[in-house]
Amino acid sequence: MQTRLRVYITGEPGVGKTTIFLKVIDKLKSQGYSISGFYCPEVREKGQRIGFKIKSLDNEVEDWLASIYAKSSIKIGKYYITINEDIINKIKEKISKSEIIGIDEIGPMELSVPKLKEIIDYVLNEKPIVVAVVHRKISFKDGKTFVVTYENRNRLDNEIFNYIISSIQ
Repeated sequence: MQTRLRVYITGEPGVGKTTIFLKVIDKLKSQGYSISGFYCPEVREKGQRIGFKIKSLDNEVEDWLASIYAKSSIKIGKYYITINEDIINKIKEKISKSEIIGIDEIGPMELSVPKLKEIIDYVLNEKPIVVAVVHRKISFKDGKTFVVTYENRNRLDNEIFNYIISSIQ
């Protein structure tokens, strides 16, 4: 598989970007593609967001990415970056072995962690096929960007999946 394909998913907060991303990843896995990467779900406590986890797409690796409770030298908004370097190394190892890479999200928080930014740069520069959720204020010149809205979110996963399949076959 020598195709170079970049698919970006963006939209306003809470519109369903992660849901669509995970549906697309699941559909690709069901077709037998080797996929790895990570996603960063929010963590809520009593209805309030208290931070973010980082999880490998196979859910074998998980840890805190950022929290309002932890203290560290890197702070984005109200969140302190707390990621463990061992977690980053495990995710990087998984990524090196896969043909399709999924990332949710490429945003200010993820890019503020030097080792995580290294992985993102490596993936974008070296891996043939990337599907990534991108913060609404970040854009890339290469690839195709899909904007999630309340109007299209119930069908966009199929549109993205079909675009990827038609582009790599």
